[in-house]
Amino acid sequence: MTPFAVDPAWVKSGTPNFRATETARSPDGKTIVGQWACDGPTTFEWTFGLDETVHLLDGEVHVEYLGRKFTLKPGDTATFHHGTKATWTVPEKAHKVYVLHHPGFWAHLRQKYFGASH
Repeated sequence: MTPFAVDPAWVKSGTPNFRATETARSPDGKTIVGQWACDGPTTFEWTFGLDETVHLLDGEVHVEYLGRKFTLKPGDTATFHHGTKATWTVPEKAHKVYVLHHPGFWAHLRQKYFGASH
């Protein structure tokens, strides 16, 4: 996996060590699969540019998303929608597989006029 940085304003505490790699992409570019890892302890806000489904392989993540709080542990799966934000707290480490999917024209139109309400 390749290290990468995020907007420093996203980081609320700690010094996260982010890494990721893309493992597959659909011919039309609308679906992307990869792996992502982060070493903590850290808390950061993540903005979702596309719909994203994650499956945690290792570690633990405490998530605040759309007014809900939950914890992802190995084997857990969650979906986040484009245009939304989540606060992630990684106590030690997290390693996930992700699937990014372009939600399409109508989802972007709904987001533009009604905001992220799901």
